Amino acid sequence: MRALLLALLILPAFPSARAEDDEEPPKLQRYLVDVQLGDGIEEVRRVYPPATDWPSVDQANAGVTRYKLERGTAKVFPARVETLYLGFKRDKLVEIEVVYDEKKSRAETVEKVAGEYSLVYGEPKRSDERFWWTDGRTVLRVFPAEIPIVNDGAHAVAWRTAVQVFDHSLYSRAE
Repeated sequence: MRALLLALLILPAFPSARAEDDEEPPKLQRYLVDVQLGDGIEEVRRVYPPATDWPSVDQANAGVTRYKLERGTAKVFPARVETLYLGFKRDKLVEIEVVYDEKKSRAETVEKVAGEYSLVYGEPKRSDERFWWTDGRTVLRVFPAEIPIVNDGAHAVAWRTAVQVFDHSLYSRAE
């Protein structure tokens, strides 16, 4: 009888332990700086109305047109952001990359931002100072971005914190 009672008390613990191991990681955010993956180009232009034509580059290998927005190219621009890259495929947003300005990058280093995302999404994959998470549909990356600058007449590079979210199917590798 004691064995039966003990089994009834212990048995419920096993399914919950198994459920924790089988638990899927949370779905990654597809939303960043007031736009989300899947938005149409016209929706994005309503959020960031162009002040001038946005410069773009076609990435033929991925079929993506990647726009570069900086302060002055849009009538509305997110605070603490230096550069915003928006990638569109067939007029649908498939990539968002935010490069933060110098002040925010000093305050929120790549490691700190990656640590904050780790609290939500778990341990990231990592290569040097690049961190990424994937849920099979979306990829989230945190990495240092190189920004060319001129320092005392010489060309140099400044480092900024960058966050990128994109459709998993967009590129074969997120590294």
